[in-house]
Amino acid sequence: MDDLVGKLTSLHTSLIDARSGYEEGLKDAHGKGLAPLFSELIALHEQGVGAIALQLQRLGAPVDEDGSLMGTFDRVVMKVTSLFTELDEKIIPSLVDGEQRVLVHYDEAIKASSPDRPEYSILIAQRDALRNTIAQLSERATQA
Repeated sequence: MDDLVGKLTSLHTSLIDARSGYEEGLKDAHGKGLAPLFSELIALHEQGVGAIALQLQRLGAPVDEDGSLMGTFDRVVMKVTSLFTELDEKIIPSLVDGEQRVLVHYDEAIKASSPDRPEYSILIAQRDALRNTIAQLSERATQA
């Protein structure tokens, strides 16, 4: 159970970090370029944050909404990138890389769970939605 809580906590933090990075990107996009994509990704990760927080609470684990040092780093990178270049299609490969890191956290949480556990189907559904998003982003990157 401790392994499951640890993996869910890591996933939760990863989702918060990703959401925070996209929120910074959305501010820096000033409603242009990738702003609609950032909004979609914020919504996807916000849903994940909420669902995983509920699972952590169900397991009696504390829920931290602050994210990690890596999330701070991601926000700084997004801010610096926006200072030197537009947040446009050129950064999509970086977004794909970031989303694949989140996907690893989903896979680890799924491995720590089992099909008979309540969180399992939630993790599978969220992971599949993220995989679909990554596929769409990858396709968009190849067309750019």
